[in-house]
Amino acid sequence: MIKKSLLLGLALLTAGQLLVAQSFKMITLSADGGETSYVLSNVQKIVFDNNTMTVKMKTGEDANNITRVSFAQDLSEIDYSKLKLNEVSGVGNDPDKFYELINTGDIDIPLEGCQIIYNAAPISTGDPFPPDREQLTWTGTSTQIVQAGKLFSLIGRNNPGSFTTGLTASRILIITLEDPSGNIIDQCIRAQDTGDYEISDKSFSRIPDGTGPFYFTTPTPDEFNGTDATGLLLVPQTQTGIKNLKVESSIFVFPNPVKEYITVKGVKKDAKINLYDLTGGLLQSIPAEENSTNIDVSSLRQGTYLLQVGEQTVKFVKQ
Repeated sequence: MIKKSLLLGLALLTAGQLLVAQSFKMITLSADGGETSYVLSNVQKIVFDNNTMTVKMKTGEDANNITRVSFAQDLSEIDYSKLKLNEVSGVGNDPDKFYELINTGDIDIPLEGCQIIYNAAPISTGDPFPPDREQLTWTGTSTQIVQAGKLFSLIGRNNPGSFTTGLTASRILIITLEDPSGNIIDQCIRAQDTGDYEISDKSFSRIPDGTGPFYFTTPTPDEFNGTDATGLLLVPQTQTGIKNLKVESSIFVFPNPVKEYITVKGVKKDAKINLYDLTGGLLQSIPAEENSTNIDVSSLRQGTYLLQVGEQTVKFVKQ
């Protein structure tokens, strides 16, 4: 077969139908018995060589030995809940500061329309929590994509495509990551900056990557944080309202994020399930039911909340 390459801006002949690639946003490739989906804008070209089809990517590894190609009209397949804040650093001067995102899923995530909201206390140490100075600091563009299982960093304030608002390592803050529809995906919260937490030379890093809580660490932009948090100090997410939070818990809470009703399992009947906001304010106290307990959270404002049973605490996000 004569070697040829087809740019995706041209028409593609698939399953006997003429498809104009520019009208699609997702591409799914079948190879070696598995399927992988990509954002179409990250595909450079399709190459046919000696009866073998290869998809060349703009960034990341190429897809080889392709047996089938399919396209999707929209981004409904994208699970934005797999996108997380992995590390945030306000250490140093503006060119050194960064936001690091991680895609914990197995499908590329386009960042177009995603936003980061920066909400930090004024310049005085020990200001009240939570702060109330929300500022939009970044909106994703059509050229920004975070690949499956990879990191994506916004390094340096006011660089092209990067964040715009000043970022500090020493203040109380709430940083919120939203999807293109304005739903809260994730938050990085620092609720104290005095005493043991008067720290100004560390970043806030998830350990393990993408799933764990935030710890004070040495900044490592575009590097994975690993799984070992031995000896590291947790970034405080609450002030004095809730004592001795345990990061790990046997309580099972779903769905998370939630819009209307959240279900709690793993709690003995009649045990108290306490619902707190991040200031430590008690909002509800609900007796657990026999197998699972449904809690109506539809009236809560968007944000992060805590469910506490005894000494166990679980965080959830209200959309």
